[in-house]
Amino acid sequence: MSPMQDANSYPTERPMPKCIFCDNELTPDTKPEHVLLSALGGRMTTRSAICSEHNNEFGGSVDKALAAQVEIIRNLLQLQSGTKKPPPPLKNLKAGTEKISAFGDGSLRLEVPPFEVTDLPGGRFDVKILVQSEEELHHILPHLAARLRMPLEQVKEQILGGTAAFVERRPDTVHHHLSFGGEDALRSIAKSCLVLLAAKAGSDALKSAAFGEARDFILNGSETFYRNRIHLDARELPCASEIIAAFGDLFNLIYVKGDSEGRVIGHFTLYNLVSWRIVLAEAGGVKDVAAALVSDPLNPGTWDGALAVKHDIDFAWLDTADSADLLTRARKRLNAMAERYARQAREREFARIVRDACQKRGITGDADPIPGDKLEEIASEVTARASAHSFGLPYEDTLTRERLRELLRVAHGESE
Repeated sequence: MSPMQDANSYPTERPMPKCIFCDNELTPDTKPEHVLLSALGGRMTTRSAICSEHNNEFGGSVDKALAAQVEIIRNLLQLQSGTKKPPPPLKNLKAGTEKISAFGDGSLRLEVPPFEVTDLPGGRFDVKILVQSEEELHHILPHLAARLRMPLEQVKEQILGGTAAFVERRPDTVHHHLSFGGEDALRSIAKSCLVLLAAKAGSDALKSAAFGEARDFILNGSETFYRNRIHLDARELPCASEIIAAFGDLFNLIYVKGDSEGRVIGHFTLYNLVSWRIVLAEAGGVKDVAAALVSDPLNPGTWDGALAVKHDIDFAWLDTADSADLLTRARKRLNAMAERYARQAREREFARIVRDACQKRGITGDADPIPGDKLEEIASEVTARASAHSFGLPYEDTLTRERLRELLRVAHGESE
């Protein structure tokens, strides 16, 4: 357990702590609140800040707004949540003239009808089947038989008399629009800063009037607070190199500090891409305290809730912000993300091609040796498919009648 992890123990001789947003008592039964949003890979939780009711309220509103802004990044880089949920799928993306869906495991699906039937004169018809797996083929066959008003086995016989091919091709480029910030997302980010501070100093310390405007902004929103107390910051953290070495170059970080007068600043870094400075208390807040949490979204199990002990960022640095080079930094970081995605996608696609070529020849396990008489055959197919993928060309492999019979699960003699 991290030194900052809530111990969830409440001595009976003391009054129960209360939610920083209301007077509900915080008990061992209070729903744990993620300090850093789970959608960002956060795993540290606490029961010493927010009651279950407000936890649920924020989860369906401001936290949802922030989570929606990172869905594209999570999908492309396959970033799990802090509770190990897979990244969200991206449905019906426009790729040239087609639509595709991208799933959390990196797979893509062309969104087309699984079959098309064109009626021809004389009661004849033309059927085009477009499926992406053997399982999908057998799922749609009964529906096709119903459409054609034919017995299922007769449909299979008709398919055996046609032509079939395995075709794979890289989809056209998909253009994404990324947008970060906005009032609702910043309400979630400000909440994370207060929750981290509450985990360090206790919820009672955050119920004072000094934090009243911050609490009201989180609860209800405030254009004035958003405009005057929150600023984009393009500067690199003073300890950025050390953090990157330990937590990767996509780190998420919350750093909260109060000076001797109780002026409290929250600094939030999202994917080492964009940062915000938030004035949580102008004065009279928690004095001479620092709390920090850093997490690696590529490996959510790698996080540290005691970072402030190791890296004491000067308060004067936190109490300033500079957004002059924001676009330059953002472009640099986005380019790095795009390169990471392209590299991962190439590796994933090559592994899929190799695995598929082996499975076609009965080699299903990673540890299974490849027979010498199959090695050249597999290498030839892998080379052809990988080359076609690299150049954006389609790869087509016509299915033999025997292979089509296997896919349809038609025994010899049934259609002879």
